[in-house]
Amino acid sequence: MGLLDQIFGPKNATILMIVFKKIAQRVPLTLCLAFSVALLTYTFIFAETIVGGLSLMFMLLLTFFLAVTMSFALEYDSKEELMVLVNLGVSPSDIFKLGIIRVLIISLIGYIVGVSISLLWPLSTIKNVMLFYSFLMALALGVLPPIYSSLRSMRVSLLGRAAFKPLTEKEVPVVLLPSELEEVKDFVKERLKDRQDLLIVDCYVRGAELNLVCRYLGDFGRETFAWLATLGINPDEALRNDETLPIVRLKVSIEEGRNPIMDCWEGSDEKRKKRSAISLSFQALLRQLLIEYKVYKGKLRGAEYHTQST
Repeated sequence: MGLLDQIFGPKNATILMIVFKKIAQRVPLTLCLAFSVALLTYTFIFAETIVGGLSLMFMLLLTFFLAVTMSFALEYDSKEELMVLVNLGVSPSDIFKLGIIRVLIISLIGYIVGVSISLLWPLSTIKNVMLFYSFLMALALGVLPPIYSSLRSMRVSLLGRAAFKPLTEKEVPVVLLPSELEEVKDFVKERLKDRQDLLIVDCYVRGAELNLVCRYLGDFGRETFAWLATLGINPDEALRNDETLPIVRLKVSIEEGRNPIMDCWEGSDEKRKKRSAISLSFQALLRQLLIEYKVYKGKLRGAEYHTQST
């Protein structure tokens, strides 16, 4: 465990390491933001000073727009990174924390440089109130862009506008991509192996759909398995083909930008879909498994990144 882990904890240490790596990767934007904030601080402190018969007010406005543009550009340049974090299940609050640490550090560095230049080459008397106001401006430039990133992530994550409207019975409150369906299939099959009341008949991916077919064995599923095994009968084959046992089918449809839609029914007739207590319970189970998959995947990726970083 590194020093950062001991001081800030594993989660915050990982966020800090991501911040410093992204600052290093975006050196041109980082330098432009720090320079623009430093220039803004210097011109704001001496905004009332007349130099060569001209006021610095125009220069102040120009540097202000430059600093705002650079600070938002740094966040907008991280758009692809933002989508990756959202798909990994990172919460908007953690995305805001990551952004505010990154932009605020650069903004405060620019403020310190600007104040240092003001002390070395003052154009007039430095007022404490101007130092305070310029500090507030630097803070604003470090806080507002991460708010933009956080709000943007909320639009595509569970906390977006879709989360504040009632979910239908068939919607699953997770963000899934069609490319994840094979992983989802393997995860669901692994979890259902431990169920005593269900036996997987078929599980496959077709296009942007996950299809699952199971036999419902009831409360005595394992006892039935053991009894058939003692008779020398393959319990898997026997129970899969047992038409007296209820069969339940489920289809999960994925569409980018929307919540996954689940359709579950009992029986083999897809045209006359029978809704029953068994199908509703199975649908609730699969909904929970899909949520667990996103949590599991987010923790797994976070652990892998933390291991590689350390």
